[in-house]
Amino acid sequence: MKQAKYIIIFFLLSRIINPTFAQITGKITEADKQALEGVIVEKYYVYNSKDKFDTTGGVFPKGAITYRIYIDMKPGYTLQAVFGTRAHKLRLATTTSFFNNVKEGNGTGDKIYSKNLNHNTVAFDSWLTMGACTESHNGVPLTEDTDGSIITNNSFKKADGLKAEKTKPVTYFGIDPSFFHYLNPSSEFSTDNGSWAIFGGMKGATESNKVLIAQLTTEGKLSFELNVQIGTPTGASLQYVAKNAGEKEFLFEGLNYENK
Repeated sequence: MKQAKYIIIFFLLSRIINPTFAQITGKITEADKQALEGVIVEKYYVYNSKDKFDTTGGVFPKGAITYRIYIDMKPGYTLQAVFGTRAHKLRLATTTSFFNNVKEGNGTGDKIYSKNLNHNTVAFDSWLTMGACTESHNGVPLTEDTDGSIITNNSFKKADGLKAEKTKPVTYFGIDPSFFHYLNPSSEFSTDNGSWAIFGGMKGATESNKVLIAQLTTEGKLSFELNVQIGTPTGASLQYVAKNAGEKEFLFEGLNYENK
């Protein structure tokens, strides 16, 4: 009985986190095809000369910028997965390397503890996520944050991009988020057979429906290619890809980004 239960759970998860299960149920309408409205790259934090004194967990690179990436959807739609396949590689890259706080940081946003955000450079750690930026906060663009700040850094006097609410754990399929947890000289995180996802899908923390999928800190030039699976209000799923859209896929050029 227990084994059968685990098989059922795995099957349900695979329908969301494995990109080959796109458009599993429901009818796709013309309105559904416009579900993805944009990909937002926010400059969340820019290096300050005082940061050179915060060396616990790793030396914060001079000139580094902390970026947050949001998937912007029409209201009522949910983000189910960010994925890479053989036909649609996923990549997050920089011309240098990504900064990881190895002491109290983590490779996934839902495992960052809010009590540690004011410890050295934890608030600027690099990680992947599906909405959450701490164990008890979901991410929201700074321009939409209206509840003040719990981060004491002077750059966040009015807003910190955190909204206190219940978060959901992220599921990783075929990828290892610890890439963003340890000291890593690699300049690229990529997969052609993996995803990160959330069971039941994820809506944004505000009515604008923007879901945070990554926070990345680097002193180099950021670039990426993303592919996302979005759930419709009627239970169908759509795949938006960065390049070479196939049958039942939708090309969205904003899923390609290069910071020149």
